[in-house]
Amino acid sequence: MDRLKCMEVFVQVVRAGSLSAGAAACGMSAVTATRHVQALEARLGLPLLRRSGRRQVPTELGERYYTECAEVLARVETADALGDGSPAGALLASAISRPVGQIRVSAPTTVGSHLLMPIFAEYLQTHPDVALDLALKDRAVDLEEEGIHAAFQAGGNPEPGLVAHTLRGVTRVACASPGYLARRGVPRQPADLAGHDCLGFRYDEVLGRWEFAPAGASGDARLIAHNPLAQLQAAVYGMGIALLPEYLLAPEVEAGRLVRVLEAQAQLSEPMHLVHLAGRYVSSKLDDFVRYMVAKLGPDACPVASSV
Repeated sequence: MDRLKCMEVFVQVVRAGSLSAGAAACGMSAVTATRHVQALEARLGLPLLRRSGRRQVPTELGERYYTECAEVLARVETADALGDGSPAGALLASAISRPVGQIRVSAPTTVGSHLLMPIFAEYLQTHPDVALDLALKDRAVDLEEEGIHAAFQAGGNPEPGLVAHTLRGVTRVACASPGYLARRGVPRQPADLAGHDCLGFRYDEVLGRWEFAPAGASGDARLIAHNPLAQLQAAVYGMGIALLPEYLLAPEVEAGRLVRVLEAQAQLSEPMHLVHLAGRYVSSKLDDFVRYMVAKLGPDACPVASSV
């Protein structure tokens, strides 16, 4: 069966809430409409619709697939209108490359809410027809399973099957409250950390341990937090020394609640990556979003596909 026609039938069924109403909108019988939807389900290997009372509603996969199908069909209609020579067609010609629709984005909680949010605000101001669905998760995400279009990943190597765009790393600086430093003294070199309380972190069940080269001096954590914001507050309350991203630390230093220490040993973290699935159609909205983010955050605009 023609795949575009199957997609059109599926979209009409979802919009109408029933196979019979969707079939009528497409000028076909309910039996024929059912075959079109079944052809898509056979191709995907999963159901797209389920019954809820007297209505046909999309499954979780069906909801995501509906969004993509609706965008594809809208662009086909736009393309068909380009040749009619009318002023409306001219307007459509200028709009065809304009990103439209929703993008589901994932990022670590603190990175997304502090580092990325100002950039997201700029992006939405310049892209009025795009909406961002932002999932903040301090764990690894499965893009395919969770319906994520693009994910910001901190450090590490992207998994196989993903296209990864390298973004610049984040500078991390050790800091403590003025009260703590008055009580315990200011560390002048990494080896001095052995006499201090240090604040640790845990990400995706992996215990982080911050170290300073070349001596390999490290801090043993008396408090371990799953979130950098918790580390930040612990440092403000005088609980010890924290190693925090500069973008998170700067406002507290400016307000006098924290003081930078060991600045000569400030660390540049591993690069972040902006990843999306490989080996599939990349919509214009996703392509535009990736280009925009790499232009703002990336030292290298060239995508690198991870090896299988």
